[in-house]
Amino acid sequence: MTAPIQHDTEQARRYARIRRRLVLADLAWSLAVLAAIQWSGLSHAIAGWSRARMSAEALAILGYLAMFGAVYYLASLPLHLYASFFLEHRFGLSRMTAAAWMRRELKQIGVSAVLGLLAVEALYALLRHAPVQWPLYATIGWVLFSVVLARVFPTVLLPIFYKTTPLPDQALVERLLALCRKTGVPALGVFRFDLGAETRKANAALAGLGKTRRVLLSDTLVQEFTPDEIEGVLAHELAHHHYRHITKGLLLAAAGSWIAFLLTDRLGQRWVGPLGLQGLADIAGFPMLSLWLSVLGLAALPLQNGISRYFEWQADHFAVATTRLPSAFADALRRLGALNLADPAPPRWAVWLFYDHPPITDRIRAAEIGDRH
Repeated sequence: MTAPIQHDTEQARRYARIRRRLVLADLAWSLAVLAAIQWSGLSHAIAGWSRARMSAEALAILGYLAMFGAVYYLASLPLHLYASFFLEHRFGLSRMTAAAWMRRELKQIGVSAVLGLLAVEALYALLRHAPVQWPLYATIGWVLFSVVLARVFPTVLLPIFYKTTPLPDQALVERLLALCRKTGVPALGVFRFDLGAETRKANAALAGLGKTRRVLLSDTLVQEFTPDEIEGVLAHELAHHHYRHITKGLLLAAAGSWIAFLLTDRLGQRWVGPLGLQGLADIAGFPMLSLWLSVLGLAALPLQNGISRYFEWQADHFAVATTRLPSAFADALRRLGALNLADPAPPRWAVWLFYDHPPITDRIRAAEIGDRH
């Protein structure tokens, strides 16, 4: 039996308070940096520099994004470095050396740059060539892009960051695959990914679509959790597929994106003139476009998180009902909370604004109530 993990409540609360302050500071700083790049004239200067050297508009956008990305990243680096490296070490969550952090950061920058370039190039191509229908086409493109990413994530993206191997414990593999079949969500196999070299945190997922769908368990989860607890965690993940939460979330996000693009199309003309832009398709207005979409995203965040928390409650109830191991599921949640240093009782306003999962204490209590029934 895996030894119990003590949840340091005060440490978790301190960590959560600092994380919330950092999130708010990062949001404010990011918006300020975007505004400064736009209103200082720097964006126009970068766009002019790129267009003077690139004959095609797509190449000019590539050059612009390279320069803009470098400026934005350097401006955001101090907060990012503290949040992702120093704070995690301060609370004993990270095991990465400075060199390991830098290697991971370079990988993240590379992947984000490629994906971001594809998305931005496609958006500006639509703004240039479909100035009337672009909100609809952009929404369709975003949905297709998301589906492709979900499909290739376990086979293309995940291996960039983590070594992934088939789980050697055949008894556990058969148990988990049997659970997948029981719930009508078949999986290719069960794989272990090496998270422990970076952090003490634990995680699990059912990733991929169709023939790429597979169960992913972090090595920290396999080492620290009992088979009953792992089965409960997987049952929770299976519930998201059983209830089609991913599809529903994608449709809701698509509707939200369409509304955001429509608002951008209607209201964007109001900033084109004052900012000296040739139109929405002018890449020099990219910081303003990013700022505007960020504000719309923040406005929608409480609703988005509220829907997500409802889905998570459904998944918890499904896990208890399917495995009929409520005590094990409660223990798994307790262990996850301790390993991940989750705040046991965050303020209501923080839950409303930041949390896409219900507070861990509420989830444990609900599982324990299920145990008594």
